Amino acid sequence: MSSGGGTSRVHGDAGIAARLAGGRLSDVPLDVLRAGLRLPLHDYLGLELTGLRPVVVEVGLTEHTRSRDAPLHGGVVATLVDVAANIAAATSGAVDITRYGLRTARLEVEYHARPNGDRVRAEATVVEVERRSVRSRCTVTDGDGRRVASALVTVRVLPRGGVAGTGLGPDGDAAC
Repeated sequence: MSSGGGTSRVHGDAGIAARLAGGRLSDVPLDVLRAGLRLPLHDYLGLELTGLRPVVVEVGLTEHTRSRDAPLHGGVVATLVDVAANIAAATSGAVDITRYGLRTARLEVEYHARPNGDRVRAEATVVEVERRSVRSRCTVTDGDGRRVASALVTVRVLPRGGVAGTGLGPDGDAAC
């Protein structure tokens, strides 16, 4: 993990951030997991967090994840990598999520192949921490281990109360 200037950055309380970086699901506060995985869309798709080092989020290929002519809709891939990248940022040790919220600022997905099997998994790793953002790289693979998609996701780090006068925050968040 780098940080623009080569030194490690921590947003908020370094102790809390370090505890989150411990790599155990029990170290992640329940509200973080709920916020990351328990939105109605995530429930509908059946997203499952199955690992933290690296972050792994999986989804079964069902009638809810299909497109008209393929076993996996591109929007499901985008949602999968978005969730994985946000959890990677939240548990990286770079953000005290008790004081800062995370909002996706940029998500670039490159689609490589249709998946084989009945599940796909997104692995996300933080690659850069900057003053106001965390960047993660994600790879989506199928049941045969083939690369289905790859993504670069930038997550904005915002104080829990938002940023006054910007429209960024709980009451006027411009980002998803």
